[in-house]
Amino acid sequence: MLEIHRERAFGRTYQILSEGRPVAQWSGHAWKSGGHVELAGEDFELRSSRWGRSFEMHEGTAGGPIRAEAHRSGRRWNIIGAEGEYELMRPSAFRGRRQLVRGGSVVGEFRPGRFGSGLTAEFTGVPLPLQVFAGLVVLSLQQRQATAAAASSG
Repeated sequence: MLEIHRERAFGRTYQILSEGRPVAQWSGHAWKSGGHVELAGEDFELRSSRWGRSFEMHEGTAGGPIRAEAHRSGRRWNIIGAEGEYELMRPSAFRGRRQLVRGGSVVGEFRPGRFGSGLTAEFTGVPLPLQVFAGLVVLSLQQRQATAAAASSG
């Protein structure tokens, strides 16, 4: 099980746990999607395109090589990593869950945490770096959705 949750109630730093053990930490940017990820002793930078239709995870913080990327295609996101290609999709527009699909089979499912505090996920045969990347993409999409909802209600 993968868990991503805030370290403090209104902070931008998230703790990432796998099977209950800390494996990574993510420090999100304040005004845009993305941020710094420290995973298994390596530093990565998660970046979003200007229009929010793609995400990239670069090695290091100075724009090193791309380790994983996600591109929006309609209602789905295509995720490409060293481990292969996946799709991230919402089985229902009315629920906050997203599924990770490979070769037509669901290999993982993300569920929102309580009170919008993060998310949890279960996976079958998905390498940890790709789990973390996909989880951060889902979390970024949730944050965008919450920001848009708050802006439209105010």
